[in-house]
This record gives sequence, C-alpha cells and structure tokens, in this order.
Amino acid sequence: MLDRFQNTRSQHPEVKLDAYQSTQRDILATSKETRQDEGESYWVAEIEKLKWVIESYFVQIAVQGCSHGSLTAIYDTVQQYTLHTSKPIDLLLLCGDFQALRSTNDFASLAVPPKYHSLGTFHEYYSGLRKAPVLTIVIGGNHEASNYMWELYHGGWLAENIYYMGAGGSVYVDGLRIVGASGIYKDHDYRKGHFEKVPYNNSTLRSVYHIREYDVMKLMQLSCRDDSIFLSHDWPTSIARHGDTGALLRRKPFFRDEINKNTLGSPPLFTLLNHIQPSYWFSAHLHVKFAALYDHSSSTTQQIDKLEESLPSMPSNGEVHVEKNPDEIAIDNEDEFDLPPTNENSTPSGNPDEIAIEDDEFDDPPTTTTTDAAGFPAITTESSTTQKDLKIDESVDIVEKATEEGIQDGITELIGAPINKVEEAVNSVEEGKPEKAEEQGRRTKFLALDKCGPGKDFIQFFEIPTPSSSTSDHPPRLIFDPEWLAISRAFHPYLSTTINQTPLPSSEILKQLVSDERQRIEEEGLLVPSANVNEDGTVDLVWTKGPIEIERVQKFWPTAPSQSQLPPGPDGNLGADQWYTNPQTEAFCGLLGLQNRVNPAPI
Repeated sequence: MLDRFQNTRSQHPEVKLDAYQSTQRDILATSKETRQDEGESYWVAEIEKLKWVIESYFVQIAVQGCSHGSLTAIYDTVQQYTLHTSKPIDLLLLCGDFQALRSTNDFASLAVPPKYHSLGTFHEYYSGLRKAPVLTIVIGGNHEASNYMWELYHGGWLAENIYYMGAGGSVYVDGLRIVGASGIYKDHDYRKGHFEKVPYNNSTLRSVYHIREYDVMKLMQLSCRDDSIFLSHDWPTSIARHGDTGALLRRKPFFRDEINKNTLGSPPLFTLLNHIQPSYWFSAHLHVKFAALYDHSSSTTQQIDKLEESLPSMPSNGEVHVEKNPDEIAIDNEDEFDLPPTNENSTPSGNPDEIAIEDDEFDDPPTTTTTDAAGFPAITTESSTTQKDLKIDESVDIVEKATEEGIQDGITELIGAPINKVEEAVNSVEEGKPEKAEEQGRRTKFLALDKCGPGKDFIQFFEIPTPSSSTSDHPPRLIFDPEWLAISRAFHPYLSTTINQTPLPSSEILKQLVSDERQRIEEEGLLVPSANVNEDGTVDLVWTKGPIEIERVQKFWPTAPSQSQLPPGPDGNLGADQWYTNPQTEAFCGLLGLQNRVNPAPI
C-alpha cells in the first residue's frame, strides 16, 4: 500500500512537495500499530486524502477566443462542460473582443461598421439581471466599447464577477499570476499617449485600442515567474513558426506572406513573451485555433523553409489532413470540449446538450439587434466587403474577404507588422539571451482560439497546477499583484493623456523607481477600506500589508445606464457622447495615492 501512495504522488510531480510532506506527516503521526490494525482501509483513506490534496493544488480554467458579445452562450458552454465532466470551472479567461456594450449608446464607441451592430448579452450582466456564474477575467481587443474600457484603464469590474485587466495588468488568482495586455499593435500609434476622448471620431475610434509603448514598458518591469499565464488579443510575432505552420496556412492561406516575412503578429508582444516567459500564453484575434511550444533556450525565430507561392485552400467539406507537430501542446481529449460533429445533412449528430450557435462576427451583417436562443446575433445572408468597411474595422474576417475579392488598398499591415520593427524586437531579444542563461529550459505553451461559431474551436478547458491550494467551498480569490502596484505607482508621472507621450527614463532608472516603490509598499503598506462597516454606514481606511483582495478596494459600480434604463424613443440615444468618472478608477488611484487622470471628475 505504501507503494500505491508513492505512485499516486509520482503521477503528479507538478504539485508542490509540501503538499505531499503534509500528508506524510499525518501518516507518521499515526502509530505503527494503528496502521497495522486498520490494514488496507487505512492506506485507502490516506490515498484518498492525498488525491484531495493534489486536486486542491489545481485550478480548472476555461479559455475563450473572441467573445463578440455572446457572453451568455459562453457561460452556457462552460456549464455544459461541467455537466459532461463533473469538473466545475474555477476561472474563465476571455482573450478580447469582449464588447462590453451597456446599451445601444455604446455603439458609437464600437469600431465596427454600423451594419454589424449587435447588442449581445453583456448588458444583462451589467444591469444585474444576470450574474456571471464563474470568476471571469477579460482583456480588450479591437472590437470593444472603448468608452467603457477607458473608464477602467487601470482595471476594474465590468460587471459583478467580471474583471477587466485594463490596458495592461497583472493579478493573482489563488497564487496563479495572470498577466494581460489589451488591444492590437499598430506602429503609427505605438509611441503616442492615450489622447483619445469621447466622443470618438473615425480615426480615434480605432487608435484608442492600439497598444501603447507606455503600457508595454510597464509590463516589461514584471519579473519572470513560474505559474504565470499571459493573455493577449494579438499574437506575438514568430509564434506561428513554433507550431504546425502548414496546417495553419491551410486554414488561413492569406497569412502566407506575413509568415514568410515573420511579420504576423505584434513585435512588442514578442518582446514580452521572451521577457516574462509565462508557462501559458493565450490569444485570439486571427480567428483560428493554433497551438505552439516556444522554447526560450533556442533561437527566438525558428527558421522554416520558404513556403510555396501557392497553397491549397480549405476543402469545402472542411476535412484537412494535419501533420503531427512534435512541439504542439498535448491536450487530453477529456479536457477539450468541441462542438459535436455534423452528419452529411449538416444537422446535429444527436448530442442533447449541444448549444445552438449561429456564426456571429462579420460573416454576414445582422439586420436587427435581436439574438437567437443561444445569445448570438441573428443574421441575414447578404454580405459585401467595401473599402469603407476596411477603414472602420480591422477584423481579420474583413481582411480575408477583401483578399478574396482582390481588394488591396487599405489592408497593408492590418495583420502584419512593419518588418523593421520585427527585426528590432528580434535583435533586442537575441542580445539579451546571455543574460538569461540561468533560465534556459523554460517553455511557453501557446494557444490561440477561434471566434464563436458552429464547428469552430473557440473554447478550451485546462487543469493547471497552482502554487497554493484552494477548496471547493472557497471561491477563487482575486488579489492585487504587489509588483504591479509598485509599477503603476512608479510609472504614473509619465502617463500621458495627450498625443505626445511623456519621455520615459532609461531602463535602469525605471527599474530603480519600481524597486523603491516595491520596498515602500512592503514597509508602509497601503490604505485599504476596512472589512468592518461603521454604524453610520461609513468605512474606515486602515494600513494593510501583504495580499490585498481586489474587491476590498474596487467594487462594481454602474456608471452609464443599461439598455433597460434608456428612455424610449429618440431620447434614448442622447447619452452616446457622454463620458463618466468611474468610482473604481478613483479607488485604485486612492489606494496608491495617485491623481486620477482617467476621466477625472469635473472640479
């Protein structure tokens, strides 16, 4: 029986040693006579106890690609997975294009052509009609209610139990570090400040979600740690060379030129990938599932033979032979929850729990803002790609349609980065390799997911080890990352809300500034609302050291009216140009003793 106990341990080497030692101490504390008297029943009980300890050091995570406002359908899918597997999901990660539309007034801040406007279901969670059934962490993409996202630039609750990471951020969930970068990369806006203001014009409607160097430099101050997950909407450049590139191009042949030039994706994210070196990296944006394994000890840009000028397109029946990639992430079948296959007549194959999903994003424009039973927009069959669409939207679907229709103007660098910027990022990383010799052997498992739709790989389920245990009766705790708090305080003097970004100090000075703020927080603590409420309803501020739960400082507070609160008729559209000071941003700035520069309240 002792062999069975040790074997149970050996099957889970990722669980921290102290978990096993704790169980072993319990065994040794029991007298030898007792163990002998109880015989096999004793060891069966101890093995079950060890299994419980092991399970407490894992977190069940669901990762979603582009959401596009179909929040209820996503939660329904998570619920179906739990019903099928008896594994409750602890954490849901959404990789952008969330579309936190509180009402139709937010359409004015959504960068999609008007014919594609669809309200989705988020407004029901914002208004309190529904509550997210699982802790949900969100980053922004290039199809967002940018006015609302800007209110929470530093991060905050979009609705109860739905947390937005801000333009960039880092938090902890039961010891697991989650790092996020919102938006997509466009070189012409990269070095600007956050100058966009509501109401947005046709230009700022797009530039507002373009990632900024200021936010990337903040993320570059984070240390490289185990047990880290990185979320981005864009892909890091070069990552397409570290998976099954041939299969990717059979799905998306119009990526060929960018992959050949190594310009597909974001150079700043490539730099962050090599600096932070997370255990997992999840992305979306390009509407295709793609897995890769990035070895940080090898060359940063794995060389591949130049691809043929012409590649086979996807067969009409969707059956494509995919070669086995030795570096691809191994995902157990039980952890993957794909939509059921269809039969020859394209009808469901008999799964009674299947969600009926209509293809959403920009395949065909909806004629109204109504939704189907699964929460996806109702669509028509009429579709056209125009030059005007390309000027408004940076969707990979519209780029693909434009390519198919022979349109070239306006699509340059929509999915690729300038080659000189890619070379700068690669050279910078290569030069820094010797300094990270002790970190050789680290690998990042990368996974990008598709958008929601029939037959699309839009969601994935994982069981990920965590450095601290949790229990079923204790919901996951969302904690501020003290390192990120120090970074936010150190960088705040350089946050620009004009088009000209305030120059940043040298990297050495920035490191020292962050180190000083980290030491200050550790020694002094932070002023945090007390857990106790006074008789008059007020709450005192108390100096607190150590981990701080985000909900102690920031609590969800609706600002703009929800859809159900809009007055009927034309008066319901009068609030489209309004902006709001978000109490959560005020609270975050108050925590760090900073002046709120994000929609500050009028004096």
